[in-house]
Amino acid sequence: MKKSALAAIGALLMGVAPLAAAEPEVDIPQVEVLPLSFAQSGLSGAGGERIKADLADAQFVALGEDHGFADAPKLAQALSAEMERRGGPVYHAAEIGPFSAEWLHRHFASGTTSDGLKRVVAGLKGKGLAMPFTSNVEDATLAAGFFDADGTSRLWGIDQEFMGAPMILLEALATRTQDKAARSAAQKIAEADRAALAKLDFDNAWLAKAKKDDFEELARAFATDPDAPGLMEAFATSAEIYQLNNSGSYAASNEFRSALMQGYFLENYRKAGRAPKVILKMGAYHLGRGTTPVGIYDLGSLLPGLAAANGKKSLHIVFIPLAGSVRSIAPSDTGVTAVKPYQDEGVGALLTAAGISVDSLPATGHVVIPTTAIRLRLSGKQKRELPEMARFILNGFNYLVTTRDAKAATHFEDWRP
Repeated sequence: MKKSALAAIGALLMGVAPLAAAEPEVDIPQVEVLPLSFAQSGLSGAGGERIKADLADAQFVALGEDHGFADAPKLAQALSAEMERRGGPVYHAAEIGPFSAEWLHRHFASGTTSDGLKRVVAGLKGKGLAMPFTSNVEDATLAAGFFDADGTSRLWGIDQEFMGAPMILLEALATRTQDKAARSAAQKIAEADRAALAKLDFDNAWLAKAKKDDFEELARAFATDPDAPGLMEAFATSAEIYQLNNSGSYAASNEFRSALMQGYFLENYRKAGRAPKVILKMGAYHLGRGTTPVGIYDLGSLLPGLAAANGKKSLHIVFIPLAGSVRSIAPSDTGVTAVKPYQDEGVGALLTAAGISVDSLPATGHVVIPTTAIRLRLSGKQKRELPEMARFILNGFNYLVTTRDAKAATHFEDWRP
């Protein structure tokens, strides 16, 4: 056999196409920066039209974010409105625990969204770290859109219960019992957490130190409450995740948390019927495809195959601003959060590698940048030299939404209705 034939066979076996006499021309798309506007009613602008075209066959829309901004939940509202226009109910998977999601549902169960927000404010008073993210007005407003007038909920809480969740969930449990000893035990834990978390003393929060026996003892104390066993199981699982992380077992903690999120997601997915449409909004690490910066395959990697089995696709969008203001955890005499200046350290490097000058972007407003063209145009060396988060964004998401003027989220402790 001739050497050229052997080389061709070898190349095919290795999955590499043999060199041809003349390579076909490949039409690689141009890198684009498209203006994007969004409101509760939907998307607009050239970027909005591009995304809307992609929504036609999308079963899942996964919106990854950097936390603490008002922009991402507002974008999620717009995306949800566009999904609903294409028919069928839309569900929302959020980065909160299932019992925290039920707590929100109870507070929004009657009256207007404004009424519900006021009830949430009252319920969170003095407990600013009871919930992640939905303690911000914009995220809570997003969640409220998935509570229907007939009393049903399309909100899926698919994460662990947050470190501060016992402050509101044990408080609610205590109000439902006539057993004074049980009520006192639950209230004592909630009050201790309130004192510790007001100072950001996470090491002394209940879920940071409670053991299996503690959860079993409290479950027995509330044996007549039908929600108590499930709540204690959720607390025990959350405690294990937190305590693994606190002990330095970061990989195990991340793997365990991801497995929990995927389990909760699939449980809700199966209950919702055949091929439900879902918008997910949570930290970008959870929703990008491929290996995350912490070295695991997270929920975002589950979505493409699940959608493909239904003849659909998953659309992955990430919101990471270049500059602006952000809401950060910061204890003070007036609350547990503060607004601070924000400056990105990863997206700018990605744009520069793609030939986009950050200064050329508008000073205000948003733009959407399709990532496919950048992936096709950057060399392997250029990709390897990107910061890890920038590389994850490039490979894990279809679109990057960014701005030089991000708006900080509005925490309930600063909200004036």
